[in-house]
Amino acid sequence: MLRRWWLKTLVVIGFVAIVIGVFVVGSRPVYVGTRAGKADENYIDSSKCLACHEGHYASWRRTYHSRMTQTAETVTVQGDFTTNNTLEYLGVKARMERRPDGFFATFSYPDGRTETNKIERTVGSRRMEQYLIKEAGQYTRLPLAYDLVNRRWISLNGSFFHADSTDYQQHRAQWDSNCVFCHNVKAQPNMDFGTRTFKTEVAELGIACGACHGQTAKHIDEANSWLSRFSWWRDPSASRSVIHPEKLSAERSLMMCGHCHGQRVPEPLDRIRQIMGPGDPYNAGDDLSALYRPVQRDTVLGDFSFANRFWNNGSPRLTAYEYQGILRSACYMRGKPEHKISCLSCHSMHDGDPKGMILPVNRTNTACLECHQKFSDGAALAQHTGHGAASTGSSCYSCHMPRVVYGVMSFHPTHDISIPRPDLTVTRSVPNACNLCHLDRSVNWAIESSRRLWPAQFAAAQPAKDPMFNEAEGPRMLFAGDALTRAMAAEAMSGGGAVNHDPNWTGPFLLEAFNDNYPIVRYFAANGLAAINLNLAKPDYLGIDEARRASVTLWAGIFNEAARRHSTQFAIAMRARRSDVDMDVGE
Repeated sequence: MLRRWWLKTLVVIGFVAIVIGVFVVGSRPVYVGTRAGKADENYIDSSKCLACHEGHYASWRRTYHSRMTQTAETVTVQGDFTTNNTLEYLGVKARMERRPDGFFATFSYPDGRTETNKIERTVGSRRMEQYLIKEAGQYTRLPLAYDLVNRRWISLNGSFFHADSTDYQQHRAQWDSNCVFCHNVKAQPNMDFGTRTFKTEVAELGIACGACHGQTAKHIDEANSWLSRFSWWRDPSASRSVIHPEKLSAERSLMMCGHCHGQRVPEPLDRIRQIMGPGDPYNAGDDLSALYRPVQRDTVLGDFSFANRFWNNGSPRLTAYEYQGILRSACYMRGKPEHKISCLSCHSMHDGDPKGMILPVNRTNTACLECHQKFSDGAALAQHTGHGAASTGSSCYSCHMPRVVYGVMSFHPTHDISIPRPDLTVTRSVPNACNLCHLDRSVNWAIESSRRLWPAQFAAAQPAKDPMFNEAEGPRMLFAGDALTRAMAAEAMSGGGAVNHDPNWTGPFLLEAFNDNYPIVRYFAANGLAAINLNLAKPDYLGIDEARRASVTLWAGIFNEAARRHSTQFAIAMRARRSDVDMDVGE
């Protein structure tokens, strides 16, 4: 009897010991302490999230964020390295090849020199794929890229706002000191300020889980314990040691996206040594304003001014400045805490079309009607807009978020949610939503129409005395504006949401715009021409002068001679009014 009792006791003790052992082992930190002492301490690779968050992992992998920076491999490279794999530009012949040991780009220069580079990484996977090589241990971006939309090789001068030049290497750039910060998680350049060299590390290539959820080591360690999982099941509100963007305030949530979608400078400026050395100190959920200051139109660093990246009223006109746009918006500044707008008001990393990560319903007026419910009634909406309730003129986005922001080979809605102001086109050279739709009408017509439709708001707006503003605004912008304005006009006149995009009217203007000295303007003009006639070869906006002149001659034959003569004379008059400023995009 006693022996049986001891046997039972030993079994119980053994069982308890096993339970305690499992508990101890399960509670022991496995990931906490990863990369201890580094800027990315406790950041964990996204693949570790897959076991518990299969759905979220899969939806994130569908986004272009996940493929922002990748190792150059067969499964990642989209550029054509085998068939249409050459580009000649400014006398330099580039040939791209896929070899057994990787992907290569060989440049043959006019002086007989050749240079072969192995592609190490790619940047971008939606509209354009850029390429990184290694030079003396440093990552360098090549000056050419693959246009994923038009399936062709291009010089980066065909994407940025620079006039035709003779500098083939104009857009060759250092990756370690620039691109690394927003295209990856937790950049650590480890710069040697004496030699100005880098030993760059990142927590993860691309924009991955850590960018929005922060340091997840503790969360994963806790999740490996059945006791933690049981406690989370018992109390869904219990802390899970991970940042959840939707549970942050609108300000902190917005800052998370603004960290990359809001070009910034260190605060204070001498923090640059920390950023370029050990690495970016910002973590998801932090107060971004304690570390950085978003650049504005009046921001100057030494001799460098950011002014040309903003419209003259301070509104951003380039992508990667969405944060600055929202900060200017009344929807953010005057929104009640429970309704204050943030990126998550419309976007999600895990829902909707990967092109914008936005649900279809949020591409309609629904997103705005959450706060502006009085316009949910069609009659009230039509009275508010002066347009039919189902028309483009009653689209909240068309009027309050017009497409005046340049991204990569495309234009996007501004995030500076504001009231259309045709008078600002006259006084500040700021494009207005009215004329982006009514391209065939003048700015003065838009001003008079605004005074008629909304007399209380526009009583002080006066038509311009300058006769230039009596001309149709589409063509006026196309020739009198700076390069970005001209590109925007060419894109709008190629279709978009314009009321009048009759090819017999727009075609001769777009053909004349193909004579522009900025490749990016010619890019949008060529797209517009190609949409008009599918039987003619699309003009090559990066072609040599002789080839471009031949294209103009070929295309001229399909348009009315009088209309072509008028477009040329109009362009000459308007070009005399323009001034240009060069700018890089997302730099």
